[in-house]
Amino acid sequence: MKEEIAKEVLEKCNGRYLHITDDSDSHKGHRGVSRHENTHFNVTIVSDTFLNKTKVKRHQYIYDICKPFFERGLHALSLQTLTHSEWKSNG
Repeated sequence: MKEEIAKEVLEKCNGRYLHITDDSDSHKGHRGVSRHENTHFNVTIVSDTFLNKTKVKRHQYIYDICKPFFERGLHALSLQTLTHSEWKSNG
């Protein structure tokens, strides 16, 4: 699922940088965690698609892109959404 999420998010956001880590092991035994698939991911995406958008709007945009994955068992995304200039200023 990780690769599929990466592909969709990069394509839809025209991203300059994307980093996804699987955090499912940290949630073993929690409700909504599948024993057969990875369900929790940390995502950092850098895209100028986020220019002039609030953090909430940026996250809503990513959640909309990932809706099909939530329907297939994705349980949680932890998001960091940055513009290119924000990324550069963060080092």
